[in-house]
Amino acid sequence: MMKKITTLALFAALVGSSMAQIAGTWTLSPVETSLAVGPAKGDYGWWKVPAAEITGVRACQFDDEFVFNADGTFKTNFQNSTFLEGWQGGSNACGTPVAPHDGTAAATWKYNATSKTITIYGKGAYLGLAKVFNGGELAKPADAKDSITYEVSVNGNNMSLDISIGGGYWHFEMSKKMPPLNPTGLWKLRPVSTSMAVGPAKGDFGWWKVPAAEITGVRACQYDDIYSFSADGTFKNELQGSTFLEGWQGGSFACGTPVAPHDGANAGKWVADKNSGTVTLVGKGSYLGLPKAFNGGELSAPSGAKDTIIYEVAIVADTMLVDIGIGNGAYWHYELVKTTAPTSGVVNNALNGLMIYPNPSFGDFNVAMTNGSMINAVRVMNFNGQVVLEEMVKKSAVRISTEGLASGTYLISVETNDGTAVQRFIKH
Repeated sequence: MMKKITTLALFAALVGSSMAQIAGTWTLSPVETSLAVGPAKGDYGWWKVPAAEITGVRACQFDDEFVFNADGTFKTNFQNSTFLEGWQGGSNACGTPVAPHDGTAAATWKYNATSKTITIYGKGAYLGLAKVFNGGELAKPADAKDSITYEVSVNGNNMSLDISIGGGYWHFEMSKKMPPLNPTGLWKLRPVSTSMAVGPAKGDFGWWKVPAAEITGVRACQYDDIYSFSADGTFKNELQGSTFLEGWQGGSFACGTPVAPHDGANAGKWVADKNSGTVTLVGKGSYLGLPKAFNGGELSAPSGAKDTIIYEVAIVADTMLVDIGIGNGAYWHYELVKTTAPTSGVVNNALNGLMIYPNPSFGDFNVAMTNGSMINAVRVMNFNGQVVLEEMVKKSAVRISTEGLASGTYLISVETNDGTAVQRFIKH
């Protein structure tokens, strides 16, 4: 557990920075300029890797992995073979990696934001080509340097590297290997201040972060909202009968009945793209975090809801980090955590005529169908899906005793002849 927390903290600290963009696994891009050299930076007149070699004699080089770990360690994975040149004792063909350029030595990496450089520390650690170092090229493996510094430019999942060898420049291009992006499951807002935050730039939360006191206070009805990503590609906002309503929704910054189309009633779909690091929600009213934020702005009325919203997403262990640009460089940031709360029978709109009161309650509560429909069962569940209280009835109204029920937030499932609804309930 400690390892997960440490990794998550490191990742959160890097979000929005160049270090966060660099952290990960990279391979040489399958293009001719991925290995190129010339008399000046940007001039590849001396040599570029022939296209035929990329999938031919150098295929064993183009699957080499350069791994920048978030904890600052660096590793090269060679898949047991790489391209060996004459100075390594090779014959310009695939072979077993030669020490110290075989990835066995401990190595670290560091990014310098001022100079926009990456330095790799550790004898035998390198990027691009093993022979290249600052000021020259190796004549034999034993001459490997303890550190090498590269000029770097990162654009999304592409990284360009340049290094002077004295009288010439080598140029390397790499592509980031993206892990599967699979949000399948149930998610809630993570109960921390950065779970909803906004600022003038990605990773800058200087404008606003949700106050800690609101998470368990006026926004408790928002922090039990469930974002459901089904394996079949469907998406649903499950709001447990109430959520936090802002002024643009006609609310008074307090809990209330969800407002269409952000009430989960419309069917939604999700699509994840690991290469772009995005999750797209399709369906008017489907959203993550806050319903008002969309690509390029914020809603002024529910009727302005978009049919599609694209979120930048990273999943670390059981936490989902979400960013969305709202224009002029400003970004909303959300953090979600995976949950096992039940969804069977959960609906987003209360049954017509259903009332549960008082809610919150310091004692008993009432369940009533004001339209005269019959209540068949009332079940109180915790957020692990366990039924902690059950009343089987045949009435249109019933009073439920909460004696012995600990203070906290629960789900109340009301089964009637017209269907079943689940709403959030707070016992003080």
